[in-house]
Amino acid sequence: MTLLKGDPTGVGGYRLESRLGAGGMGVVYRAYSASGQTVALKVIRRQWAEDPEFRARFELEVAAARMVHSKHTVPITDADPYAPDPWMASPYIQGESLADRVREHGLLDEQELRSLAQALLGGLRDIHRAGMVHRDLKPGNVLLSARGPLIIDFGVSRAVDGNPLTTAGQIVGTPAFMAPEQFTAPSQAGPAADVFSLGCVLVFAATGHSPFDAGSPYASAHRSMHEETDLSGLPDSLRDMVAACLRKAPDERPTPEELLRALTSGPRRSTASRILMHALRAVMTRSLNRRVPAWLMIFAILASAAAGIATAAAWPSTPAPTGWSPWETTLPGKPDPQRCSGYGDIYCVASNGTVVRIDHTDGHVAWTNEVPSAAHTTDEAFVLGDAAGMVFVVRNRRSNDDLLPSRLYALDAGTWRPRWARLLPSPFFPYELSGSSSWLTAQLVRETKTLYIADLGRHEIEAVDVATRRTRWKRSLAPSEAFQATSDGLYATRTTWEHRSRHTVITSVDPRTGRTAWATTKTGILGFAAAVPGGLYLAEAQERVGWPPYVANVVRLDARTRAAVRVPVPRGFASVLPTDPGDPWEFADGYGVADRSTFYLRGAGFKGTGCNFIAVDTETKRIRWHRGPGQPGDRWHRGPGLPGDAGTPVLVGTQLLCLTARGQVIAQDTGTGEELWRTHPRGPKPIRVASGPVMVVNGNLYAVSPRNTVFAVDTNPSPSGRAH
Repeated sequence: MTLLKGDPTGVGGYRLESRLGAGGMGVVYRAYSASGQTVALKVIRRQWAEDPEFRARFELEVAAARMVHSKHTVPITDADPYAPDPWMASPYIQGESLADRVREHGLLDEQELRSLAQALLGGLRDIHRAGMVHRDLKPGNVLLSARGPLIIDFGVSRAVDGNPLTTAGQIVGTPAFMAPEQFTAPSQAGPAADVFSLGCVLVFAATGHSPFDAGSPYASAHRSMHEETDLSGLPDSLRDMVAACLRKAPDERPTPEELLRALTSGPRRSTASRILMHALRAVMTRSLNRRVPAWLMIFAILASAAAGIATAAAWPSTPAPTGWSPWETTLPGKPDPQRCSGYGDIYCVASNGTVVRIDHTDGHVAWTNEVPSAAHTTDEAFVLGDAAGMVFVVRNRRSNDDLLPSRLYALDAGTWRPRWARLLPSPFFPYELSGSSSWLTAQLVRETKTLYIADLGRHEIEAVDVATRRTRWKRSLAPSEAFQATSDGLYATRTTWEHRSRHTVITSVDPRTGRTAWATTKTGILGFAAAVPGGLYLAEAQERVGWPPYVANVVRLDARTRAAVRVPVPRGFASVLPTDPGDPWEFADGYGVADRSTFYLRGAGFKGTGCNFIAVDTETKRIRWHRGPGQPGDRWHRGPGLPGDAGTPVLVGTQLLCLTARGQVIAQDTGTGEELWRTHPRGPKPIRVASGPVMVVNGNLYAVSPRNTVFAVDTNPSPSGRAH
């Protein structure tokens, strides 16, 4: 396919404007969405897209890239892995690559190098904590923008959980910036490979060349694997750090977190103290392999502890983008819990049923939609999401006290005018699951531009392409089967009685055909909780009769082997179930949120206690930490619903965010559970429940307050330790 400048047909509903660049995998265009937003659109070459193995890797790439939320990376905002020419879109950010900067304007000075290192380390930290490895960090994949250095192009990344995005023996990357293990065992290269590449990038920024530049890729590979590097061109303050990044053995390289701590504390450390810490590290490392004198080991431990206390880093604030400032916008209607969702912009439904689009950059109201109105329409409206330049809104209909089938409207994202509408086969029952809006009768997966509509009378699920309005496939559902559509997989669950005990049948559905990919049966009453690349999480209710029900186990099911890992949740910590997971008509209002190996379960809720979560680690099979009340003997309440309850949590990098019923955003560290920061309350008293989860749009945070406003969250703490 030939794509020309200004091509009116465009790709995936985007109008192409100009070509930005090309590589072996595809071409990158500057393009515009239907609403006028500028994006960088990466279109995969047809010869690659026709390779089934490559298409499978691209599908994994899109799913994995969506897990990364960082101010130091450029997010994937839209994608279609199933198009004839697969593509993905990112916000278009003005800037130049590090390669162009060095070539056209010269080398970076010491301060610029430190700023570059800090930004790249922050990006790698967030990438790795999301379970990802970039695998091709090089000067061409570092964008220097007004927001600071940004890591781009996750085209050759892979999930750390063992699903490589490369076939066996295939080497992917740029040899002069690749770690030794990428040549010998490419599919096994882990986060340490990115640290090695970071060292090469910093050498390039300081000297104009990689430390392993040679006449050919083979010569560069040999130098990377066998030769030491000359770091004389680096500033003294960075030489030791870069040398540590370029160690040949992966397990000897420091992590991005360790490097960030050293970098932020480096200017306050004398040369003598740096030498001492280096020696102490060597002593403690060697102690793992051979015996050392006891007095020396004790001295090393005490000195390391003292040094750690002296150089412990405080909560690192990240500067907001140039020209950006926090804002707060009042919504129409009376003060009432609002329903808002963050996609390309922020879409809210006011208490009078009005749909409002709010520009996320400055908070101005881009448009207000008070129509379409029709007979039997109530003021209940719900934003389903956006895809293909349209925003999908469902309005409930009522005749006297009876609910009628709801109506779905596809509104133009730029002008709010309706493009098309259709009746849903059933009334619309909303619920929130794992931080993203989902519904029993209509679910939208924006990455694939697919609308899933459940006809509960016919026991059937229909997959509709929202761009063409064509039905992709239909699939029957068992009377007791519940269907869940996510960007990381389609799943159906059904609870049965077998041999006088309860079992749950979990079915994985192929999103392209609607056919069963696999099915497995597990003991217990299991409710769908979250999907992640390579697996899914389920919440298991206790078997015994009694009220209220609670989560007895968190279960992680491997999508490849179907092996299940059960982690018991102590009764005193367990989350009370708001509904019965064995009933397909009732779904929990968000059990929690998950990453690759940990499920952050909502703990037992108590009035006014804010955010209570339990980190259930499915790798170590233990409770890593818990925060908030929930001890044996504490009084329970029946799930969400009491004043002071927090909303469904959201994962952003290494932070677990929740919104309280007073409009207060609280951030906790996912590793320890410690509170990192919190905003000031935005309501005089708590409403019944929080107004939804914290929204993440283009790396910034937004939330809804009890005083009928939407506000942008400034995560830079004030001197009091609170964010704004």
